[in-house]
Amino acid sequence: MTKLLDYMISPIPIRIEELKLDSSLLRIKGLTVSQFGHLPGRTLRTKGITHNQWAFTYIVRGKGFYQVDNGPIQKLEAGSLFWEWPGTTFRYGPEEEAGWDEYYVTFNGSRVQEWLDNKLLQTDSVYRIGVNNTWIRKIETIGDYIESGIPENGDRAAMLLESLVYDFCIANEGIKSGSRPSRKPEFVLQVLEDIANNLYQPWDEGQAMERNHLSRSTLRRIVLQNTGYPLNEYVNRLKITEAKKLLRLTELQIKEIAQMLGYEDNAYFSRLFKKYTGTSANQFRNNLN
Repeated sequence: MTKLLDYMISPIPIRIEELKLDSSLLRIKGLTVSQFGHLPGRTLRTKGITHNQWAFTYIVRGKGFYQVDNGPIQKLEAGSLFWEWPGTTFRYGPEEEAGWDEYYVTFNGSRVQEWLDNKLLQTDSVYRIGVNNTWIRKIETIGDYIESGIPENGDRAAMLLESLVYDFCIANEGIKSGSRPSRKPEFVLQVLEDIANNLYQPWDEGQAMERNHLSRSTLRRIVLQNTGYPLNEYVNRLKITEAKKLLRLTELQIKEIAQMLGYEDNAYFSRLFKKYTGTSANQFRNNLN
């Protein structure tokens, strides 16, 4: 993890990571993460900047402002998230001398247009979604992935970004409608997140029990009560959902996708795919064209 000092930005060390490989090596072509930044103690104000890529900035401490072109000035505080996009001028920054802590991720690709078309990404106002340590850990993991210079990690960064954008959208919609999503106990979220973070290997219930310090019965009860599915079915459904994403975003062969997700038996993977989607993997990919 590389940190550097830039007194124009902040009086304390900041971290900025660039994608360290040619994007042609990535398998996911529809979404690329190009830069990550963590700027604790930022004091620099942006007086007018135009980007050629998309970005989000997440404020986790402090207050400030955000303005798009000559539109209204919107106030920012800890838990605020705003977007930047190509062809538009942005002005933003912390209150004078107070500074703020921010995370940002810069990205591009055709997938962004799908988010806009389906209103998954809305640029009309600031998202006031609160400070969430799980999101912060995921954003930092994106930085770790692109710092590594490994193509597979570049793809993982893209998939993690997509899950974050979805989380931001759901949180923002819940707050705007006045119905916040129900909050699950932290240990339940950790268990479900652990399962979701280990899809790219054969499912091993014993290892999941050890990682989370749970008995078999407790692990199964947590998953059933909070997802509505038995443990093994829940894992398979997550893996098939991930397979659908890979079929959409990559040119990997179906057997390669099955093996990446821990299914050595391609026939078993095919049966599961059809069971949970109602179609074969081949048909699913063909219907995308």
